[in-house]
Amino acid sequence: MGIIINKKINGWIILDKQIGISSRTAVTKISRILKIKKVGHGGTLDPLASGVLPIAVGEATKVISFIQDKKKCYSFTIKWGETTETDDLEGAVLERSDVRPNIKQINSVIPSFIGQILQKPPIYSAIKVNGQRSYKLARKNIEVNHEFRKIEIYDLILKKIINRDKAEFEVKCGKGTYVRSLAKDLAEKLHTKGHVIKLRRLSVGNFEEKDTILIDFTKEIIHSPMIFNKILPIETVLDDIPALVLNKTEARQIKQGQKLELNSLENIDHFLRKNPNYNKFEKIYAVENNDPIALITIYEGIVKPARIINL
Repeated sequence: MGIIINKKINGWIILDKQIGISSRTAVTKISRILKIKKVGHGGTLDPLASGVLPIAVGEATKVISFIQDKKKCYSFTIKWGETTETDDLEGAVLERSDVRPNIKQINSVIPSFIGQILQKPPIYSAIKVNGQRSYKLARKNIEVNHEFRKIEIYDLILKKIINRDKAEFEVKCGKGTYVRSLAKDLAEKLHTKGHVIKLRRLSVGNFEEKDTILIDFTKEIIHSPMIFNKILPIETVLDDIPALVLNKTEARQIKQGQKLELNSLENIDHFLRKNPNYNKFEKIYAVENNDPIALITIYEGIVKPARIINL
């Protein structure tokens, strides 16, 4: 019998989600394995997609919003010549085309997809329409027509031509990007049809494939101290916002919900030198002994706790 760990688990488990399960199912499995109710994920992956799925455990659930805004990288394969209901393998074929683009043609249209572009989300998506998920309405044959949304593509690369019908790409993109819609639009730009037949998320922010574990692997190590070697710190997702270091007394006051005067803090000079533009951030985080203790706001010289992190 393994060693039972009594230490609280707070942080990020970076799951390598396998094809065939939803992100919600993955969260439920992790919750049951760890016997922890406070578990959430940092960005949905479709059941037919695999790869990096950040799972927030315990107090890390309080900073999920920060990971959802991070850049993401995907590898995906397009099958040319067919459009489907779902823009992936799951849906029935709607339209066909005999046109097959070559390398030169593909590379010639890629620049038009880089930068801020408009994209219409697929009808089979988790977007809510009048309180209901879009995919649920689509399955009931209820017409759904999403508006175009502004997204950002940082890079799009043709990795290889697999054969006449298939090509592999890699994209680095911002929040709200649908790779299925990107593939469909890319095919349309090339005067053909297309849908995604393979999709894998390679990274989310600082979380990469090298950080991932499988659900079964998690189950194997849960009764061992090894589990803590697989959990990344809560503050991993807070790398791009300022950190305000507090002493013991200041930290206790923040944890109790009290406000503090910024200029009265012991480490204020160091903070201002390191973060002269701190007031551009909606929230920053407070640290005591290298541990995050709260998300805080600073307005007109007053430090106010926004969300306490109880480690």
